[in-house]
Amino acid sequence: MRPSRARHAGAWLALLSGMSLTSTLWAQTTPADKALAEGLFQDGKKLMDEGRLQEACPKLAESQRVDPTVGTLLNLAVCHEKEGKTASAWAEFKEASALAASAGQQDRAQFAAKRGSELEARLTRLVLEVAQAAPGMAITLNGKDLSATAATGSGIPVDPGTATIEARAPGKQPWSQQVTLEPGPSTTRVTVPPLADVAAPEPAKVAPPASPQPAPQARPGAASSGASGAGGSPMRTLGFVAGGVGLAGIGVGAVFGVLTMQKASDVEAGCSGNFRCSRADVDLNESAQTTAMVSNIAIGAGLACVGAGVAMVLMSRSPEKAVAGERVWVAPSVASDGGRLTLGGQW
Repeated sequence: MRPSRARHAGAWLALLSGMSLTSTLWAQTTPADKALAEGLFQDGKKLMDEGRLQEACPKLAESQRVDPTVGTLLNLAVCHEKEGKTASAWAEFKEASALAASAGQQDRAQFAAKRGSELEARLTRLVLEVAQAAPGMAITLNGKDLSATAATGSGIPVDPGTATIEARAPGKQPWSQQVTLEPGPSTTRVTVPPLADVAAPEPAKVAPPASPQPAPQARPGAASSGASGAGGSPMRTLGFVAGGVGLAGIGVGAVFGVLTMQKASDVEAGCSGNFRCSRADVDLNESAQTTAMVSNIAIGAGLACVGAGVAMVLMSRSPEKAVAGERVWVAPSVASDGGRLTLGGQW
C-alpha cells in the first residue's frame, strides 16, 4: 500500500508542478501579463509549500486573473482546500476538470474530478428559507447576490466560517443576520422573516397663522410730520445735520475773514508809506477781496444752514407739546458785509 500511495503522491506533485506554463484557455494576454502571472504563480507556490496559505492563495488567485490557465487553477484549488475553504476548492476543481477535458488534458481532468468528488462529500451547506417573499427582494451572502427563488430551499455550498446574510426589498426595512458555519459535512438552515414595511413619513406640520401684533404707540415727545402723518424723527435728524453743516460753514468763513483782515493790513502798510502801491500790494489786495468774498459766502451759507436746522428741529416737536396757534419762523439773509438770521414767532 505504501509504494502505491507514494506513486500516487509523486504523480500528483508532478501534475501540479510547472502548471502555470500551460497555454491560456481564455482571452489572449500580453507577454508582460504572462511574466507577471508567472512571477505571482512562483511566489504563491513557494508560500504554499512553506504553509503560508493566507499569503499563497491570494497570489495564485491574482495569477489566475491575469493569465488564466488550468495549471494555476488547480494549484489555487489545492491552496483553498488546505486553507479550509472547501466550497471554493470544490468549485475550482470542477471548473478545472471541465477545462482540462475540453483541452484534451485527460490526466488533469481526471485528477480534478476525483478531488472534487472527495470534497463534495465534506461540503458545508447553507439552506435559506424565505417566510414571505416581497416584490423585488434581493438576498446577499457575504455581499454577493443570490437569486431568492433559486437559493430558497437549496443547500448552497459555502466556505466554513462566519457568514452574513442580508435581505432587501423596495418599501421594506432591510434585514440581516450573521451565522457561524461549521466545517462539513454539515447543513445550516436560516429563515428570512417577512420584511417590515418602511414607516411612512410624518406629514409636515403647518405653523399656525401669526396673531396680529398691536401697533407700537408713539413715545412721548415724538413728533408727526406734515399731512402724511410720518414721524418727526427724520426731520429732527436732518435739522441737526443742517445745523452741523452750517456751523462748519461759519467756521470756514471765519478763517477766511481772518485771512482777509491780515491781507488788508499788509496792503495798507505797503501803500501808506509810499503813496503808491507796488505790484505785489495790488496782487495782495485782489487776493484779500477774493478771501473776503469766500468768507461772506461761507458765513452766509452757514447761517442759512443753521437757521434751517433750527427750524426743522422746532417743527419736529411732538403734538403733545404743540400749542394751538403757535407759529415760529426763521429768516436767514445774506449781504455783502455778512449774513443775518432773523427768528420770529407768534404766541
